[in-house]
Amino acid sequence: MDDAQKLTAIIAALSGQAWPLLRCTAAGVLGALANVVLEDEVVVLPRMHGRRLHLGFLGNMIVSVTMAHVADQDFATSFFAAVCGTTTLRTFKSRIESAFEYERKEVGEDDDAG
Repeated sequence: MDDAQKLTAIIAALSGQAWPLLRCTAAGVLGALANVVLEDEVVVLPRMHGRRLHLGFLGNMIVSVTMAHVADQDFATSFFAAVCGTTTLRTFKSRIESAFEYERKEVGEDDDAG
């Protein structure tokens, strides 16, 4: 076997191993775009607000791609995991924030009354 055949065999082996990774990444990116479309949001670029970094669409894409890789190596399953996982995390985050806000108000009211 000459060098060209060895190189072709190596490239074929690497592309065979990289295909599931690329497929899940593509499913995650498409899931992030689907989230934007489903929620009628605009694509917000990362920005600094005071001393806090808001990731915007980049954060949505990171979560979607992560959920796609965690779910499965199948494109459809990864896509739906990206869409549903991001929505689930967003709902979970808003519930936690509202619970903390409610508790903060309750504690503040108790201090004023006493």
